[in-house]
Amino acid sequence: MHDPSAGPLVACVRCSGYDDGLDQALRQVLAPLGGIAAFVKPGQTVLLKPNLLSPRPPEQAVTTHPAVVAALIRACRQAGAARVWVGDSPAGDHTDRHLWEATGMSAAVPAAGGELRSFRGGAASRPCGGRRVPVPEWLSQVDVVISVPKLKTHMLTLLTCALKNVYGMIPGETKSLFHGDYPSPRRMAAFLVDVFAALKPALTVVDAVQALEGDGPSTGTPRQVGLLLAGADAVAIDAWCAGTLGLKPTDVPMLAEAERRGLGSLDLQRIRLAGDGADILQSVRLKRPRGRWLQHLPDKPFRLLTRALTYRPEVDQQLCVRCGVCAETCSQKAIPKADGRYRIDRARCILCMCCLESCPQHAIRVRSPFLRLIHAWRRLRGLLRRGRR
Repeated sequence: MHDPSAGPLVACVRCSGYDDGLDQALRQVLAPLGGIAAFVKPGQTVLLKPNLLSPRPPEQAVTTHPAVVAALIRACRQAGAARVWVGDSPAGDHTDRHLWEATGMSAAVPAAGGELRSFRGGAASRPCGGRRVPVPEWLSQVDVVISVPKLKTHMLTLLTCALKNVYGMIPGETKSLFHGDYPSPRRMAAFLVDVFAALKPALTVVDAVQALEGDGPSTGTPRQVGLLLAGADAVAIDAWCAGTLGLKPTDVPMLAEAERRGLGSLDLQRIRLAGDGADILQSVRLKRPRGRWLQHLPDKPFRLLTRALTYRPEVDQQLCVRCGVCAETCSQKAIPKADGRYRIDRARCILCMCCLESCPQHAIRVRSPFLRLIHAWRRLRGLLRRGRR
């Protein structure tokens, strides 16, 4: 059993795939923490909160794999849980049926003994920083929340894993509306920490069997990592996961803010790693997202610089199917439809990337002619240098 006074513990074990060995890997990653029984008691109602960002098939590594969720359901049931609920609120106005079927949850969750719960319908409110945020009305019936994030990069926050996964507890379009209230990455990071503090889970289990690298959280590239991680300190988990991007924990603004508020530890010397996956965790390097240089800008410089660089999302008209999900998601109403096509109004865009996250067709990409010139110059300079040798 882990002694919290000895410092936070992050368990990390090897898990090469989503096959029959997953249940054993889950038992191994939870063992240093006292097993699932340290968090789930007989008769309790448990909520498993995966990352179900949008209706994407599991192989795209955008969402938590259903096999990981199913293994956790079985573990909770074995610990005596009376009910194991599974739910998340996606980006965009996707129906529950479409979301659950596309992500593989419709088949996996009932088969494992769990129940899918909708984040639509009645809402209650919870205090969150200096305001209140909506949560599903039925959340009051939940005894234990277990967060089940996917290890991914994120164009706005650099990393989306343990801490940011809690943001999905807020239902519906409210999440995109908050981007209008907190329009820069720095301010949004502080609000994400508010949400985490208000809705902090008891346990986090990270699906890093396959991660997403590059321009996450939805348009990146799947990357085999082969790990499961777990811990009660979500901030400590993210501290180690930041290293997979070649970053120090304090390079991620929301993590630095979380530690400042006493919500977890970023001290890698104090955070203990347990399990046979530590060497992989410390050696893997995921491709970082573009826009990482925007993280520390205040609101006004952020807006001015991104406009000067024409750093904005654009709709690929060849891929767009005119479903309108991006327009419905946009809190700034910056994606009008004209002549049968959706286009992004750059003057109104706040670069929250909600349209990119919610698009089911990968039809939205970030473009910047200025940055393309920089990359072209760097390539040319490299060729010239090699030519002189």
